[in-house]
Amino acid sequence: LVLFFNSSGFGCCSGIFSSMTSCRQRRSSTSLLAVAATLLGLGHLTFVGPKAEVALRGSALARRAEVCVGSCLTKNGTWEVCEESEGVAIQGPEEEALAQKCWEAFKEQYESAAGRGMYMDTPVGENDIKYRWRRLRDSFGLTSEEALEIMQVDALPLVIDSNYVQGTFDSMVEGASREKALDIVKRHPGILAAGKEVKNNMLQADVASTVIGATRDIGKMFR
Repeated sequence: LVLFFNSSGFGCCSGIFSSMTSCRQRRSSTSLLAVAATLLGLGHLTFVGPKAEVALRGSALARRAEVCVGSCLTKNGTWEVCEESEGVAIQGPEEEALAQKCWEAFKEQYESAAGRGMYMDTPVGENDIKYRWRRLRDSFGLTSEEALEIMQVDALPLVIDSNYVQGTFDSMVEGASREKALDIVKRHPGILAAGKEVKNNMLQADVASTVIGATRDIGKMFR
């Protein structure tokens, strides 16, 4: 059997061989990406040709989005967004919904500041508020619902650096007990602006929070 090839026929065969080689290369790249995804703990992913890189990049971004970061006061007195390593994990859609409610409560109480994104010299963007709410919840050992209830009473702690708020609360615990500190904070969240010296005046803080809480309840009766 004798086969004759003209120039066009040879070109056609070359194109077929080239296409077959390209397909094999794509299948090889897809396999490598699937293995890489497994090693990275991304689970089972389906890759289709050139979309493989996009899928991997999207998964990496989704993983980063699970951490909430916000502005923190640095040692030199400036505000900077914290590193992801210092961020707070977002616990899921339900928790994020509560974080959104906290942001809404803040906007209601501090409408002008929320609109500007600044309260005096403190950044109060949406991410900043959600970050401080999560930090308060975790450092106080509260549930998301409990932390939200406190901010709905008075969102003042959300315009203060998270480390300062935590330091104040720890001092309150030192000056009395965790239970007493939480009781005071729930009645008067603004006490968290007092600073660490509050531990020496816990009796006065308790009395003041009781009066403020009662006054607030009376005010609600006439709304």
